[in-house]
Amino acid sequence: MKLNVGSGQRRFDNAQGWINIDCVSREGQVPDLVCDVGKAPLPYADASVEIVVLHQVYEHFGHGEGVPLLCEVYRVLQDGGSVIITVPDMRALAEKWITRQIEDYIYFVNMYGAYQGEEGDRHKWGYTWASLAKEVREVTGWKKVVPFDWRGIAGADIARDWWIMGLEAVK
Repeated sequence: MKLNVGSGQRRFDNAQGWINIDCVSREGQVPDLVCDVGKAPLPYADASVEIVVLHQVYEHFGHGEGVPLLCEVYRVLQDGGSVIITVPDMRALAEKWITRQIEDYIYFVNMYGAYQGEEGDRHKWGYTWASLAKEVREVTGWKKVVPFDWRGIAGADIARDWWIMGLEAVK
């Protein structure tokens, strides 16, 4: 089983075993399961999931507020299973913005989020590699926390760009 938590606009391929989960369902963004993970438990047994992707999700939580989500992900992951977290790289964005290499819109949409009518659309925190890794490491007993290597994962549409930072934690 593979979970795409916070699927929103980026559904992963059900035919490849992905279950798309989000806390809201709206026209054009209908998840397979509506669940506010971290506030509610996932309906899966302990150690039953191979991989979880939090694609552009973790920044929607305030500092430390994503810890219950990470704990729930850890609970359902199999030993050796991974969580992949992608977030805007605030340092890379700030450097390009300050030097006028990107427009205000690109910087601010990554800073504050692309509001679509739900309060959860807003970004509540920003990360550098060090701050994200520190928060993930402090949650529980990950075997390793490393930069995501951007390998292809069947059925997963993980966006990659200069402003996206990826982390992988292995249980």
